[in-house]
Amino acid sequence: MKTYSKTCGTPRAASELETLTRAYARYSRSAGGLGSVLGGLLCLASYLVGGLLPLTPPVRAALIIMPLLWLGAKVWLSRNYYQRFGRVEEQETPNEHLVHRWSLILTIGVAAIITAVDVTDLFYHPGALSVGLAGYLIMLWLLPLATWRWMRSPMDVIIGVFLIYQAGMACSGQSYPVVGLTHSTAKGAVSFLMVVVLLAALAVIGAGIAQHRHFRGIRARLEAPPDAGE
Repeated sequence: MKTYSKTCGTPRAASELETLTRAYARYSRSAGGLGSVLGGLLCLASYLVGGLLPLTPPVRAALIIMPLLWLGAKVWLSRNYYQRFGRVEEQETPNEHLVHRWSLILTIGVAAIITAVDVTDLFYHPGALSVGLAGYLIMLWLLPLATWRWMRSPMDVIIGVFLIYQAGMACSGQSYPVVGLTHSTAKGAVSFLMVVVLLAALAVIGAGIAQHRHFRGIRARLEAPPDAGE
């Protein structure tokens, strides 16, 4: 990280520098900013497109691309925009580490169970093997990788789970229902999960906007001339 523009010769200045550095470091891991906004918007788009439009090849391709687009944009923004003054890694708290570890364990467990069920089914019905099923399983195992490497907050995990599972379902020609508009016979649990996803998407968008505005303040302080505010 570039040297903070103001002199840090006093305890107060050193404390301000430490606070600023910690705030800046959040954008390496827990604060997504515009990446979170994009994730929330893509989540809403995936939900509506998958539930309301016929699953033609272009629609299925769009649903498959959405999580990859989000992860790529998230990484690019973190490295090239929010860490433009140099890489400063945020340190996980014990609670954050625990939540992230259990999120990873959960995604691996779900992927392993579903894979085992599908492989067992293929053993009895070899003809069920298809490109769609292979794509679904690939997306299923992309989720633990994405959780481990790029999805570092609970909200990121919720958004990522939906986008990647929706992409996996699109591979096999399926999608999640739009509550109240399509698939009215959907089970209550599925409808509840869809409501949770929608609320999470809106929360992520709001948090991302707030984080981006906060970063603009950090950027202004980092770019201030040495004598600014003296």
